[in-house]
Amino acid sequence: MSDDPIRRSARRLRVFVFAAMSMIALVYVAARLNLQLAHAHVEYRLHGTPYEQWTAAGSVALLLIALFHLTRMLGLIAAGEMFGVNVVRHFRGFASWLLAMALFEFAAPIVAMFTAASASRSHLLRLNIDLRDALTVAITLLLFLLARLLERARRLDDEMREFV
Repeated sequence: MSDDPIRRSARRLRVFVFAAMSMIALVYVAARLNLQLAHAHVEYRLHGTPYEQWTAAGSVALLLIALFHLTRMLGLIAAGEMFGVNVVRHFRGFASWLLAMALFEFAAPIVAMFTAASASRSHLLRLNIDLRDALTVAITLLLFLLARLLERARRLDDEMREFV
């Protein structure tokens, strides 16, 4: 059972996700500190305020938390627990943190806009809604549906074990 294709894929994907998490953190820190990675210089572009820097930091932090939950889920799958309670819990955690990131990225510019408008006492407000952010919210909501499907599969698996 140790070379089950699903378990093997989960192990490989877990290593890939850990590597991606490391790269995200490394590139973000290098960009924020204006460091050079080997022979590559990381250029960090912001379009304005320090508030946008905090928004980027918050987004990266929420993404890393979501990916950590994904690695926990993949670790359980690699250990042979396909539909266990903890697998579903970590998958739901992954979806929750990813949704939090998507909503944060969607709402942060709106909050910044109202904050800047109230500070400058301006009556002109420009609201830009990024389709990518709306799609990310929709996709994370789809992940919650998949979590419910996993819960149902877990219940069916438990029922099948009772018959055997």
